[in-house]
Amino acid sequence: MFDFDPLDHLLARHLPWWGPAPFRDRNLPWMQTRPALAAALTDLSATDYRELRANDGEARRWLADWIPEMRELDAYQEPEPPTVAPDFAEPAHVPGRKARQVSCFCNALAPASGRLVEWCAGQGWLLEEMLRRHPTRAGLGLEWQARLCQKAEARIRPQGLDAHFVHCDVMDPAQLPHLHQDDTLLALHACGHLHQRLIALVDVIRPQSLHLSPCCYHLGQPVALSRTGQQARLPADQVDRHLAVQDITTGHSNRSRRNEKASAWRLGYDALRRTLLGDDRYRSLKSMPGRVWQGSFEEFAGLAAEHHQLALPAAVDWDHWLAIGEAEHQRIRRLELPRRQYRRLLEWWLVLDAAQALAEQSYQVTTSLFCPGELTPRNLIIHARRGTR
Repeated sequence: MFDFDPLDHLLARHLPWWGPAPFRDRNLPWMQTRPALAAALTDLSATDYRELRANDGEARRWLADWIPEMRELDAYQEPEPPTVAPDFAEPAHVPGRKARQVSCFCNALAPASGRLVEWCAGQGWLLEEMLRRHPTRAGLGLEWQARLCQKAEARIRPQGLDAHFVHCDVMDPAQLPHLHQDDTLLALHACGHLHQRLIALVDVIRPQSLHLSPCCYHLGQPVALSRTGQQARLPADQVDRHLAVQDITTGHSNRSRRNEKASAWRLGYDALRRTLLGDDRYRSLKSMPGRVWQGSFEEFAGLAAEHHQLALPAAVDWDHWLAIGEAEHQRIRRLELPRRQYRRLLEWWLVLDAAQALAEQSYQVTTSLFCPGELTPRNLIIHARRGTR
């Protein structure tokens, strides 16, 4: 769909616009050279900001008044993704959004003959749907949770479908069952280290085909998977994998609210820390368990201070620092508007790098969209069929 080299060159040239993150850097380099843009962004009303954040095309047109090179992004227009069939019937045991993702993923495939192998199968929803569509085929699910293996097999085998699930850690070569060269490997939303492992394994087992939708790139190693990527103008460790997965589906409103709270709390604590220590540098924090965000800002700040080995004063005006964090969160969200325009192109860089790695292993590779973004923003799929070396 897109070529790696032109995209790599564009992202490398535009690095000043998406590389520095306002959450970490209070004074972005472009704020010094284009102060009028910084002022226009911070002055955006809540309504105007929401409209620009919700519409990338409008945001790019608005930003182009200050950043003319932003118009170059218009060359990367994706085709309309396939839609869900209007008569689609959701299986009772599969959550609606996931059921539609699975259906769209299966619609995008034309698997060659041979065994169907689901990589990191979870509850086996994808393998089950594929076997329903191809009932004469055998299916193998690889999953590291034994409970899910048992649950999936107990659900699928009574349907007369030939499904077998293996409890294994796919990251451990010693645990993997024997995979055949006539296998078709399937992976819907394999996280970073898992899809990186799968791509590396392809050159060893040489399956006849692979259909992969990557996910959670930030959980993998910050390295290029292909020789082309290793020689790219944009170093792989500079590709902001967190920015590439910034979008979440509209149905995850609870997660969105939690992210908003987490940002404001982190910024409020960070303002307190900077003031207490006279240190204006950003200090990262470890990931916090979900239960933390159910508590209070004071409790969160205590955990954060413990991480930084910082002794907090006995008396702190927590409402004051929380208000500072919330205000800073709103300011940063506006300053992030330019870098947000690059999040999908960064994802394409990662997907095309993975696709190129497969092509370098003598596979015939294509990339496409398999479902609308409303179902999942991680809607890119890589198809690879074995060629000749």
